[in-house]
Amino acid sequence: MNISAVLNEGMPWEQILTTAQMTGADLIIMGTHGRRGVARAVLGSVAERVVRLSPIPVLTVHEKAADHRGAQA
Repeated sequence: MNISAVLNEGMPWEQILTTAQMTGADLIIMGTHGRRGVARAVLGSVAERVVRLSPIPVLTVHEKAADHRGAQA
């Protein structure tokens, strides 16, 4: 498995998609804030745009998900 880091300037969603294509990535993994409603409408969602426009699979991870491991139901 090859993992690499790249630092680019520009619109985040465009740079993520362009870099994935240029490097021949098999998967994009990205974190999300999980904003909803007005906050999402005003701030937009880089993850949402990447998921919608990416020709390769995208795995999104929400930070809060880690808080629930081992929780009793």
